[in-house]
Amino acid sequence: MTAFIQEIDVERLYPIFNIPQEIRNSRVEVTIRPIEKKTPVSEVTDRINKFKEKYNRETFVKHLKEQVSKGQTFAFDVQKVIDGTETEEDVQARYSLEKQAWGNAVKDSI
Repeated sequence: MTAFIQEIDVERLYPIFNIPQEIRNSRVEVTIRPIEKKTPVSEVTDRINKFKEKYNRETFVKHLKEQVSKGQTFAFDVQKVIDGTETEEDVQARYSLEKQAWGNAVKDSI
C-alpha cells in the first residue's frame, strides 16, 4: 500500500478539520493512504442469500431424512421436525441439546 506524506501549514486544514488550539499556527505532517475497499451492498446481499439457501429449513429437513435413513438416532423427535409440528418447547429443547453437543465436541477436541 502506497502512502503520501507531506508537511504543511496547519491553517490549510481549517476548512477540512477542527484543529485543536495547541497545534494552530504550526506545521504538521499529513499522511494520506488508501483504505480497504468496502464491500458493495450487492455483494453482501448475495452472501446473505447464499447463506439462506445453504442453511434453510428444507436443507435441514433433507439432512435429517438422510441421517434417519442411515440409521442415525437423535435425542429429539425428528419426525416432528420433518412434519413441521414441532412446538416452541420442542425447538427450545432441541436447541439446548445442540448447544450441549457442541460443548461436548469442543471438550473432546481439547
